[in-house]
Amino acid sequence: MGVEGRSTRPQGAPKRQLRNYLLDRRFQLKYTSMVVGVTLVVASILGAIAYQQSKGQTEALQVQLAMQPDLDARVASDLDAWGRDRDRQILTGIIAGVFAMCLALGMTGIVVTHRLVGPAYKMKMLLRNVQTGHLKVAGSLRKGDELQDVFVAFHDMVNSLRTRQAEEVALLDAALSKAQATGTPEEVLRIFREVRDRMRAELE
Repeated sequence: MGVEGRSTRPQGAPKRQLRNYLLDRRFQLKYTSMVVGVTLVVASILGAIAYQQSKGQTEALQVQLAMQPDLDARVASDLDAWGRDRDRQILTGIIAGVFAMCLALGMTGIVVTHRLVGPAYKMKMLLRNVQTGHLKVAGSLRKGDELQDVFVAFHDMVNSLRTRQAEEVALLDAALSKAQATGTPEEVLRIFREVRDRMRAELE
């Protein structure tokens, strides 16, 4: 285990805020739109089938009422109105259900993609730090984030680079001491010191 440790558990990690859930708008909205679109199409088809069945039952009821001329007109009218109201309630329920399902899946899609995009975004910043010569992994992934194994592997890689560079700095220090003892010119020693100091700064 390296200098920074390899635990990915959060230690005082900041809480997620709603405005920070869309880290990669293009990817997250594209994925969420696809899920919501497919859900909308499938749910609309199933809802239309259910509504047509309800209307079919209402029409069958109207046929039965028409075949009973001795039935009280008021009762027939009430039954017909009840059938139409039932159709409207079913249609309203289908529309509300489809809307609620799309909304729930849309929010779920944003949350799920955030758990993937968030770690990728953090690792991108850490890679830039390593690219600029800072061999240090600051912070950790939050509980529930994806790519935990990838982050641990990246963490171990950086710690391995730190260990190797620390050993090289120690070798440079030893070489500098020997060079000074053997009377190496100061301008040569200065070059070695600059290299050593730059490598040491990357570990801080």
